[in-house]
Amino acid sequence: MLEAEKSRLLEGYSQARLSAMEVRRALGGITFGDLLIELATRDLPLPRADQSGREQRIAEARALLFPPGA
Repeated sequence: MLEAEKSRLLEGYSQARLSAMEVRRALGGITFGDLLIELATRDLPLPRADQSGREQRIAEARALLFPPGA
């Protein structure tokens, strides 16, 4: 695999466009630890989950799990 392709995969994971499993498989079945090392080597941050609507979803889950008056 070319270095440019490897970098593209790692950037895709860092930007949360690819899953860890997709990247690990594409890189020959590397471990998650190896994936973290590859990110660090390129000074890429860990992916971050989308935060939009998160508070509303948490409130809905709490209402379902802990109904008022129960």
